Amino acid sequence: MGGLRPSLFFVEIAVMRYTIEENLTVLVGGQAPSSVISTADLKAHLRVTHSDEDSLIEAMRQAAINYVENMTNVRLGKRIAYIYYDDVLKDYEIPIGPVDTWGGLQYANGAGESYVTLTQDTDYILNLKRNPARIQLINMPSAYTYNLSKIKATVTLLGYDAASVPAPLVHAIKLLVSHMYELRQPEITGTITTKLKLGLEALVNPYRIISFR
Repeated sequence: MGGLRPSLFFVEIAVMRYTIEENLTVLVGGQAPSSVISTADLKAHLRVTHSDEDSLIEAMRQAAINYVENMTNVRLGKRIAYIYYDDVLKDYEIPIGPVDTWGGLQYANGAGESYVTLTQDTDYILNLKRNPARIQLINMPSAYTYNLSKIKATVTLLGYDAASVPAPLVHAIKLLVSHMYELRQPEITGTITTKLKLGLEALVNPYRIISFR
């Protein structure tokens, strides 16, 4: 019957590739992206009164922040981000957020970092109210064929300000650090640990940014 047909799902994934480049420079209020919760706050949550394990708790703090960011696709602390899309398509989703200040959209007209800026509302429409935020092209540009990153989106301010991160995400970080602090090995035989999983998902799910484009 003509052989096997390729899965449309896998074809879709193949043409929707992108790369995210983030600048972790402090941008707002003198706060680093990792200043969402301090080591002192976590020690109070853990009821640790000594300083012998400050370095360990600090490492766990950063690991927990990274885990929550990766699980939700939100960013905790303001930063700049560049999203490079491999193909010229009719519309795109910005797979991370929340987007605060938009920087623009460009297309590759040559090899390397040679990009031409597109005009908002003339060449493309931007919808930041949608989650995830969406870009729709009006005029399809003729991008350089051999450039692997044909479309470049710039977000000049991305993520929650460290002082306004939703409380459930902060508590999720506390749960993760508590879990890592109490269980310092990868597997506990015969112990059920689903409560952390369920509790963590309940906290972070409302804030997840899920992109299929």
